[in-house]
Amino acid sequence: MGYAWPMSIEVLLSGATGTIGRALIAFMDGEEHYRLAGTASRDRFFEPDVDADVVIDFSHPSLLEKTLAFAHRRRLPLVIGTTGLSAELAGHIKQAAADIPICQAANFSIGVNLLMRLAGQAAAILGEDFDLEITEVHHRRKIDAPSGTALALGATLAKARGLDIDEASVFDRTRHRIPRSKHEIGYQSIRGGDVVGEHTVHLLGDGERLELTHRASRREVFAQGALLAARKLMQRSAGLVDFADLVLD
Repeated sequence: MGYAWPMSIEVLLSGATGTIGRALIAFMDGEEHYRLAGTASRDRFFEPDVDADVVIDFSHPSLLEKTLAFAHRRRLPLVIGTTGLSAELAGHIKQAAADIPICQAANFSIGVNLLMRLAGQAAAILGEDFDLEITEVHHRRKIDAPSGTALALGATLAKARGLDIDEASVFDRTRHRIPRSKHEIGYQSIRGGDVVGEHTVHLLGDGERLELTHRASRREVFAQGALLAARKLMQRSAGLVDFADLVLD
């Protein structure tokens, strides 16, 4: 994409044993612009005297809490891809962002983040005559459902329509024996095989429908996005920024 790489970056990786963590390690192993300075997992944390330029976290909320405190204490930029955060932890992230730059996102694919923007625009333009549904497909090992990306897409759609996301979200219609309202955002999750990730936003009207889909075939796209965010984040002094605002604007 024509980015200039002015220097090599020393990266600390939290969540090194996870799926994206392993993809990040594999990607950096063949890249001269990044060096893995240290790793953390549930069993082992960063060395106290380790030197680095940025911290990337794709771990678990319990480990993220510790990683956030470490980055805050060391005044290091922090990229967060961990999802399923409590309101308390989200509050801690906002507090830390007053002193350090933090990029937080449910998905670090450039394509997915563009999908979110396009879906929001479409939902606003087409209006409530078009029903909103989200489907997502992932590999058999993925535990959470819907995915964090699907929930982020739902939040984008809700904002575009002026809906309360908690009231609008429908996850199970097996006991929902009433006609669909105009103010619902439905979610369906499929698990199986080795699917890296697929998300579709359905805008369904009478006589026509629009479907916006993103498919990831390699996990390297998330690693590349996280590292791009890390590099751009280093140019900031403090503040909490979304990945889309960081790389698409």
